[in-house]
Amino acid sequence: VEQHGVVDGIYRLSGVSSNIQRLRQEFDSDRCPDLQKDVYLQDIHCVSSLCKAYFRELPNPLLTYQLYDKFADAVAIQMEEARLVKIKDVLKELPVPHYR
Repeated sequence: VEQHGVVDGIYRLSGVSSNIQRLRQEFDSDRCPDLQKDVYLQDIHCVSSLCKAYFRELPNPLLTYQLYDKFADAVAIQMEEARLVKIKDVLKELPVPHYR
């Protein structure tokens, strides 16, 4: 996405709905979509839109409901070094698929 698009705002703007659906169908059919196709390169926002939709539709967020309070506490730490240490500690508590 960042290689083929204007990075500023790329994850904020939406792609063309028909392109997003086409890309979703390719992923859903267990094919590995060719993201170098002109349709995707010309509408790079459809790739970022589908990525955002994937994370939004997960039954349990990537950073899990169970660890939400720990993440919130970690990011609230004022000292940057201590904050990063705490965030890394909480990341280690993620379920293996989420951590990967």
